[in-house]
Order: sequence, then structure tokens, then C-alpha cells
Amino acid sequence: MVTTPNNEQSDKRGELLKAARELFLKNAYNNISIRKIAERANVNSALIAYYFGSKSGLFREMIRSYIVVILGRMQDNLTVPSESSLEDLFLNLYRNVPSEFVQLIFRTMVLERGEMREWLLHNFVQQAIQTVDLYFGKMIDVSDRDERTDVVRTIFQSMLLGPKLLLPTLQEIGAVTLDENYYQDLAKFNAKLLAQYFNLEK
Repeated sequence: MVTTPNNEQSDKRGELLKAARELFLKNAYNNISIRKIAERANVNSALIAYYFGSKSGLFREMIRSYIVVILGRMQDNLTVPSESSLEDLFLNLYRNVPSEFVQLIFRTMVLERGEMREWLLHNFVQQAIQTVDLYFGKMIDVSDRDERTDVVRTIFQSMLLGPKLLLPTLQEIGAVTLDENYYQDLAKFNAKLLAQYFNLEK
């Protein structure tokens, strides 16, 4: 295939995003320089400013690529409260959200203070909470349980994010095997716990 200027630009932009994922997901934001990203992508460092405006712009675009998928899957699955919709949500996120991304969000929100934390708070965390609260509000309404939405959300967050934070370490010491069967069983178990408590349909 003949490489056109537009294709070449797209490739370079893609290489920068790939390099940003590899570096930002495993390192603190302030420890990664523009030069290091450009070297990993094997492109001129000036292209970061050309495509993304700045290092923070590249970071935001890298995070946004995950956010679009995560929020989209949440909105697709969190429609009518049921055991099957919960299981689909858990399984989709267990399968498709890298542990490193969850660790990055945790590290940025809990351990760091700065512009990236504020951006994440307003562009991801708040949207995710609003989506989940709407769903759990519906779930409480259709059940005979009188629970606080924020309490149920906290339980859900633990079920969703806990495995992504802890399982890679547990796998290192041989305490768990992370494969498709494990994620399917975990998604089914967590969905069943919530569905049985709230008397949800299958």
C-alpha cells in the first residue's frame, strides 16, 4: 500500500498515543517528559505540540480514548436493571479496561495533586458517578430495598475496580490465574450478589 501524507500523519499521531499509553500507564505524569514520549514513538518531539498542543494535551487524549469506551459500555449496559445487564457490564469492563489504566486513575486521583487530577475529576469521575447513580436509583426503585444510592455505588465500585487494582499482584504470586474463565466467573458472581439482594430479574 502506498503511504500518503495523510496516512503518514495518522501513523505518527497513533504512534504518539501508543507511546503515551505505554509510559503514562506505568509511570507518574510528572516523571514522563516530552522527549521520552517522542523517543518511544520514534518521532520528532515537536509533533506532540503539533497534534496535541502539549504533554498535558497528549495525556488527556490518551485518557479520553479509554473514557469513551468505558462510559459507552456503561451507558449501553446500565439501562434496565437486571442480573444479565450487570453481568454484561462487569464482564465488559473486566475484559477491556487494562489494570494499568485503573491504577493510573487511582494514582492520579489519590496520590497526585495538579491539573490532570482536576481534569479527570470533571471529565471522567463525575460522569461515571452520574451514570452509575442513575442506574442504581432505578435498581432501588424496582426493588423492596431502601438503600442509599451512594452506599450501593461504593459497593459497586469495589466490585468493579478492586479486581483491577489487586489481581495483577495476586497473579504475580500465583494466587490467581487471570483468564477468560476467571473473569466470566467473577462477573457472574458479582452480578448475582447484587441481583439477589435487590430482587432483580434475570
